[in-house]
Amino acid sequence: MSGSEIILAPGSSKPLTRSLLNKDGQPVDFATGTWRGDLVIIEYPDVDAPVFASLSTLAGTGLLQWLSLVDSSVTITPDPEVTSEWDFYKYHYELYIQGPNALSKPERVDHGPFRLER
Repeated sequence: MSGSEIILAPGSSKPLTRSLLNKDGQPVDFATGTWRGDLVIIEYPDVDAPVFASLSTLAGTGLLQWLSLVDSSVTITPDPEVTSEWDFYKYHYELYIQGPNALSKPERVDHGPFRLER
C-alpha cells in the first residue's frame, strides 16, 4: 500500500479498511505475534507542522483509539463526535505498522492526502 487518499465526511463513522501484504506478497497475519498500528495526521505541505492527530492501536497512546488490526487488514473507524469538530483541508497521513514483535522496527505501510469532504 502506498499513496492512498482518505476522504472523510465530518461526523462520519464509516470504517476505512486497508489490506496489507508482507514483503513476500502474502497477507500479513495479525493473529501471530504482537502488532501495533499508528496513524499520524499532519498539516500539508508543512512537514515540520505539529501533529494534528495521533491514533494508535496501543492502549493509552495517541489521541484516539480508532485503529484495529484484524486478519490482514487495518481498519480506521472514525469517532463521529470528534470528526464533527474537525475543519481542515490540506492534511497528510502516514500509517505505520510494527510487528510481529514489540521490538520490530515500525514500517510505513501507507500514506497520502487526508481531507474532509465538503
